[in-house]
Amino acid sequence: MKSGERKTLNQSDQNEFINSIQSSFKNTSYNFDTLKINVDISSWIDTHKILKKDFNLSFFNWLSAVDWDNEVKTGDAPKEPVTPSFEILSCLSQTNSNNLVISSTVISKENAEIESLVDVFAGANWHEREACEMFGINFLNHPNLTKLYLPDDYEGNPLLKSFELISREVKPWPGDVDVEGMPEESIVVEEKGS
Repeated sequence: MKSGERKTLNQSDQNEFINSIQSSFKNTSYNFDTLKINVDISSWIDTHKILKKDFNLSFFNWLSAVDWDNEVKTGDAPKEPVTPSFEILSCLSQTNSNNLVISSTVISKENAEIESLVDVFAGANWHEREACEMFGINFLNHPNLTKLYLPDDYEGNPLLKSFELISREVKPWPGDVDVEGMPEESIVVEEKGS
């Protein structure tokens, strides 16, 4: 295979990769062509080190969070009750194939902190900064948790379900009320004079 060329896996290669991950990590699932590992917070860093070293998942794609809560200021509450928490997700992939793995862990909302992945994957830097800014999650030992998007004096974390969107207090979500007609419906076309 030439340098930079991606290997297309056949089904047996894909199954071998999935089986090797599942045999190494006890809490895995494979749904919708996505392999997901659920790990305890205490194994977060070690899991990423193992995936990088032993499974050649050396490309850090993304990291994000999900705010699981029953109380929401905007939108609909969950259909079934959930335990309020943050789910932290990261996606790693191989650079020479289409193999990828999502790692997931759950942290408490009362103590919203987790070890930073920056020492394992430098690419986690801005993703963790964004999660800190948007959700208020502290990434321990991160070299520079400064804001990316919002002004320094901005208060609050906009992606929390408890965050009130002031613009939606002034004008509710479309569909919650009768919405105005489309602009083209109100245009009056003058006919040429007779």
